[in-house]
Amino acid sequence: MKRTSHHFWLDLVACFLIPAYTLLFAGSKEWFASNFSVIAVMGADHYRGFIYWGILAGVYFLVMLVGLSGRLPRLRARVGVLILTLLAILSLGYALAIPYLPARFPKYAALHVLLAALACALLMAALLILLLSLRREDPERWRAPLRAWWAIVAVSALLFLIPQMVSTALEVFFTISATLLARDIWLRGRKG
Repeated sequence: MKRTSHHFWLDLVACFLIPAYTLLFAGSKEWFASNFSVIAVMGADHYRGFIYWGILAGVYFLVMLVGLSGRLPRLRARVGVLILTLLAILSLGYALAIPYLPARFPKYAALHVLLAALACALLMAALLILLLSLRREDPERWRAPLRAWWAIVAVSALLFLIPQMVSTALEVFFTISATLLARDIWLRGRKG
């Protein structure tokens, strides 16, 4: 019963809440000409929506990666994943707290962009350390998630190069694919 309950909540958050909220926040147009930071400053309701999206995604990744790090056999890998995860969540939190207003506050806008990008890079580094550590124990089981990690990096790079900026398309893809990758790692780890 408890295991089914965990699967239910994991599936609800990873397969429905985060993707649905991400897509609703993104809206339906200008996915390559805008991004979440620009959408957030379009009004108070948009900014609140941005904060809620960040909290939902941040809490999910914090819970998942802290839980996954506890399954790692090596202390250095556990500590590395924990530190990178905490730094990613802090970066995301500060990015959410600093509104993106380049015309009025260009230095703060640049800091917002840097922190948001850093949060994603740190999250991906934590996932990579996690996958490489798990692969040492069972290379076959962790081959597909490691390939998925590389696919996320490659598609994210492509989605950055198309408009030559961080776009809504990139943010939607990254959020949903990283969420589902963390879910896949969790479920594969439960089977072992």
